Amino acid sequence: MTISHTYDEARGCIAPISLRRPIADMAGFIAAVGGRTARLFAALRQQWTMRQIARFSDHRLRDIGFERDWDGSINRMQDRPAAARCGY
Repeated sequence: MTISHTYDEARGCIAPISLRRPIADMAGFIAAVGGRTARLFAALRQQWTMRQIARFSDHRLRDIGFERDWDGSINRMQDRPAAARCGY
């Protein structure tokens, strides 16, 4: 007899213990941790990529569709279509 059954018998009612709920809770926890880990990995990869792109010259940035702003930040070129950026 488990502790919870003993406690429930002392109160006069027997409540069944479901094993599905703890397993479902663990599955939800694992999914949440996996989701947060994926977002963290994506953010770190984005930072690494932008750090690599920041080393490119202005001409090379224009070739791949980015431009360097006056303050040194790198932005995507939005005003021209992709064909114009590629020189077609």
